[in-house]
Formats: sequence, C-alpha cells, structure tokens
Amino acid sequence: MKNATISTMNEYEGGALLRQWGIPVVEGTLAEDGSQAGKAAEKLGYPVALKVCSDEILHKTETGGVLLNIGNARDLESAVDDIQSRFSGIPHDLLVQKMAGTGVELILGARRDPVFGPVVLAGIGGIFTEIFRDTVIELAPVSTKEALSMIRRLKGYALLSGYRSQEPVDIAAVADALAKLSRLITKRRDIQEIDINPLIACPDHVVAVDALVSLNGKTRAARIQSHKTSTVDPFFNPRSVALIGASKNRGKGGNIILRNLINAGFKGKIFPINPTVKEILGMQAYPSIKDVPEQVDLAMIVIPKKAVAGAVDECAAKGVTNIILSTGGYSDIGDQGAIEQKELVGRVRKKGIRLMGPNSIGTLNPHAGLATSIVGLEPIRPGGVSLIGQSGVFSSGWGRWIADFKPFGLAKVGCIGNKADMNESDFLEYLAEDPETTTIGMYLEGIVQGGRFVRAAGRASRKKPVVVMKSGHTEAGAAAIASHTGSLAGSDEVFDVVCRRTGMVRVHDSETFFDTLSAFESLPLPKGNRLGTLSISGMGCVVTTDAADEYGIDLPSLKPGTLRCLREVVPAWAPLRNPVDIWSAVEQHGSKKTMNHIAHCLLGQKDIDALLIISVLMPESMIDYEETFGELVRLYPHKPILASYYGGTEKEIKHFHEGFLSLGIPAYPTPERAVYALSRMVEYARFIGKIRKRNGD
Repeated sequence: MKNATISTMNEYEGGALLRQWGIPVVEGTLAEDGSQAGKAAEKLGYPVALKVCSDEILHKTETGGVLLNIGNARDLESAVDDIQSRFSGIPHDLLVQKMAGTGVELILGARRDPVFGPVVLAGIGGIFTEIFRDTVIELAPVSTKEALSMIRRLKGYALLSGYRSQEPVDIAAVADALAKLSRLITKRRDIQEIDINPLIACPDHVVAVDALVSLNGKTRAARIQSHKTSTVDPFFNPRSVALIGASKNRGKGGNIILRNLINAGFKGKIFPINPTVKEILGMQAYPSIKDVPEQVDLAMIVIPKKAVAGAVDECAAKGVTNIILSTGGYSDIGDQGAIEQKELVGRVRKKGIRLMGPNSIGTLNPHAGLATSIVGLEPIRPGGVSLIGQSGVFSSGWGRWIADFKPFGLAKVGCIGNKADMNESDFLEYLAEDPETTTIGMYLEGIVQGGRFVRAAGRASRKKPVVVMKSGHTEAGAAAIASHTGSLAGSDEVFDVVCRRTGMVRVHDSETFFDTLSAFESLPLPKGNRLGTLSISGMGCVVTTDAADEYGIDLPSLKPGTLRCLREVVPAWAPLRNPVDIWSAVEQHGSKKTMNHIAHCLLGQKDIDALLIISVLMPESMIDYEETFGELVRLYPHKPILASYYGGTEKEIKHFHEGFLSLGIPAYPTPERAVYALSRMVEYARFIGKIRKRNGD
C-alpha cells in the first residue's frame, strides 16, 4: 500500500487487501506491458479479462478500461493496444484476471459514516442494481449470523435461494464475506470506503471481481470526552439559580424567566443579576454573580454575545458548575460563529463548567418547579415524559400546549441548542437512570459522538421507551439544519439502522411524535399486535382496516364465543366482523350500553391484545366515559385501550379527551393515528422481548 496521503487504492491493491482479510478475490496478475500481459494470460488460462489499473481511474468500465472474455493471444494483443492508446496520458498498469464465470451478482460495500462510523451494505447487483435499488445496511461490525440476516432482508433474496430451475448460491459464503468486510472497515481507520462490485455468488463459492478502496489518511479515532451523569442533574434540580441578564421590563426574556420560575413554584433560591437595578419582582438584584452571598448551582445567561465571555469567567470565579446560555450567534450563523463557539467550549471546559447551548432556552422540571423558558408558561402537570429537544419550541409553544391540553405529564425537558458542550448523549444517559422519567422523547437535527449515542440509546431503550423524531431526512431539510443549530445531520439511512439496532422508536413528524408518546406514557405495552375495534361509523371500520394493514397490525377473526356475546346487543340481520360496526346496536340500546357491552366482548377474546374505540362526536355521544369504560380498564389492565373520534364541537372534543384521559386512555382525532401509535408500541414490545412468536392460543 502507498503512503497515508493517497486517496484511493488501485484495483490490484484493493484485491490484495481483501485477500488479506479472507475475502475470496478472482485470480489476477499485474503487468506493465503486452508481453507481461500475455505471459499472465497463459498462466491463468483463457478466457481472461483485461483492465486498466491506476489509482487515478476510478470508473474503468465507463471509460473503456475493461475488456472481457478475451479468448486468445491475438485478441489479448489487440485489447492491450486499445487500453494503452486510451490511457496513454495517465500512469497505469495492466491487470489480467481470470474470468469469474457466471452466478448471481451482488454488491458488498463498507463506508465510514461521518457521525456513526463504520457501516456495511449488501445489495443485489448486475442488471437489477438500478432497477430495484435493493440494498440493506447495518452498523459494523456484524457477525456472520447478522450478515445472514441482512442478506435475507433483501427483496431479491429469491435470486440467491434458488428460483425456477436455478440452483441456490452459497449464501453462507456471502455472509462470511460480508462479516469479514465489516471487520476490515472497523479495524482499518484509514479506510473511508470499500466497494466490491460485483461479488459473484455461485452454488459452491463466492468471488470478488472488482474492489474500489478509498482512504482518508487517518490512523486513529478522535478521543471522545465523557462526563458523569451527575454533572447533568444541576440543570434540572438546582438548589439555586442565578439569572444573568434579569430585567424589570416585562417584555424581556430576563423578566419572563423570573416570572416562569415564580409561577412554576421553584423550590430553590433565585438570584437576579443586573448591575443597574436593586430589585426585580420583589427580589434583590445583584450587580454581578460574584456579589451573590450564597452558592449558585445553575446560571442562566441572557445577555448580548459580546458580554458572554466575561459572564462565564465570573461564573467560574463564583464556583458555578452549570450554565445555560440562551445567547445565539455561534455555530448557528456559520463558520466564524463556529470558531467562536469552539473557543467558548475550551473556556468552560478548562474551568470545569458544563454548558447547555449556546442558543438554548434551557430546562423544565415540573417536579421541582423549574422553568427557565424565555416564553411565558403556565404550570405544567408533573408526569413521566421527558423531552430532549434541539429546539426551543419544547419549552415554548409545545410547552404551552402540553400545559393546556394535558396529553401527559412532564418529568424533564432539555432544550439543548447548539450542543457546544452538553449533547443528546449526556441527557439520554441521565434520563435513562432518572426515576421520574418513564418515557423519553427526542427531537434531533444532528448527532455528535455517534458511537457514544448508539451505546446510550441501546442502554436507555432496554429500560424505557425512547421515541425519536429526527429531521433532515431530505437534502433541503439537512441544509436548513445548518442554519438553525449548526448541526451535522448525518446519513438518514444510517440513522434508521441505529434506531433498529438500539430499539429507539422513530417517527417522522410532530403529530406522530406526541401521539406515540401519549400511548407509551398512558398504556401498558401490548402482548401482541392483534387489535379489536368497535366503531359507531362504518367509515371507521374501513379506515382502521387499511391502517392496520399498512402498519402491521392484525385484526383477528371473531371467535364463536365473542359472536354470541355480541349478538346480545347486535341485531341478527347486522353482519359481524372485526372491526365491529356498532351503529345498529346503538339505535336499539343507546351509546353507553352498546359501547360498554361490545368492548367487554372484544376484550374477553384471548387473541385480542388491544382495543380501539371509535366514536362520532355529537350530542347523543356525550356519555360519561369514565362510568362507561372504567370497569374495563380495571378488568383488563394488561390490554391497552385507545380511543378516537370524528368531528365534534370544541366542547364535545374537550369532553371526549378529558373523559378518556381520566381513565389513562389516549384519544386521537382519527383512527389512523391511533393505529399508528399502537404499531410503535408493538415495535418496541418486540424489541424488549415482550412479544414473541406464538404457536397458537
């Protein structure tokens, strides 16, 4: 191999590297001229392939640098002349290879993702490559068993396992090659990317025909600084808070934050810092944090950027260990801001301070009465959902919505901003151990310390659900992220793999984000994916059937005992199937009796794991939901119950939500949203092993 500054290996060097790691490569010999090429061909045996070999030529086929099925010495001489004339101005050698024979063409690849590190890829190659774009990726390294699982997930797996009169290929050998490739990219940090295209898979062997290896010149990974989770706690449970930039002006953030702390009932001490006044909102103000006569655990800085460095130094002199920096204008504005942010991080780390931000509006902890938002908030009900947000909207607009609408209670909220020091892994590690947190929600625009994040996510998901919404899954979205928090968005495809590997539940918009959090926080995990549904509208039955099919939810057939139970209220002429259209029974028995009885029938069926109640909001449906369904919740505590509705006035919608909320049942504006939320719970239950294959009921 050449020195560390080269960017690519030529094909011969790439093939030699693969052989070193035990990956079979087609036989080949490097030649400088036609004479050497002829001797190589005689030794290998015709037919042969002739290729131009140069690290300056990456795409040989497109430029006429590959000639196949050369059957004799005369044709070889002609092929040599052709290649020599085409590439006369480029330093190159000639690669003579034995023809690989026929088989199924695959693509194996490995690359180093900028965020998550080594990943491997397997795909169907040849004429199917562009048509089907059939590939599977996974974090590296993978075991042979995991590699085999990847291959079986390919849509074109039938091409490998034998179809029509074709023999199956040696799938075990393919998996072995993929596993070895994954170990190669993991161990060799100087390799950026490896592309094996094609790998020919035959009934009794596999062989790599072409290999492109790109190098990055690196020999070791950057050292990752980590901190104890105890350094995170003062952001949520400080005994005292100093607000640098406190103001008497009610329109200023420095005044709103003080009012939020007072309204939330903060249990610690508050120290307003302002050199021009002596009192704010009845509290003594101090010219500098150094003048505060007591220990300060947490400082919130809400001042112009030019004064930030001095304030940080004063915090350090006072012994403050944690700072929230609301001020923006760092990596969120571009390269110069990023340089200034790096200098700021160096300053706080040297002084042993943990920094949240810049561009952060801080934290909420309803259990401790903490609210550092620069937007006015009403008190929020304490609960078990904790949110990590790379946006201030969690402590502003959504914070106000949660306080008013009450879909769930909150344990902690951290708006992490630019993540100059504190990042998502710090908070994820902390919340995984936090006894007040039962469900974690994350909104991410990018990820730093990808390897650490994968480890933290895997540990957290084993203890409690982690629902994640990551933006930037389009090129336009990724570009927009840079102007918001200056984050590296990373590969969205690789992030999907990370979620599957760690058990995080991924959603793609704010609607499904809160829907899914509501389900996890309110309901027991399902023991299966089988849903019973009752609907007062035929439309509800149809759309639920479609949604169930789309999201992998089963609708079991109704058992004889269930049918007998249903016929006690459903007329004999009305058809019965799951979902159950209950309108005919409602006409005879009213909403309350009908819904209660049919729900009992469905929940009593053993192979129904969850129940969906669908209503149409109108004066006739304004029943007492707690009275109607309260006994069901007590009788079937292990079966999640969800509710949804169509239409209704503001008063009727509020009555519906509040009625079911009192029972711990989440309510959704459409059945589709309810079914989606249930499907996310099923996915997580499978990950932690609560749902296993059944041999029958």
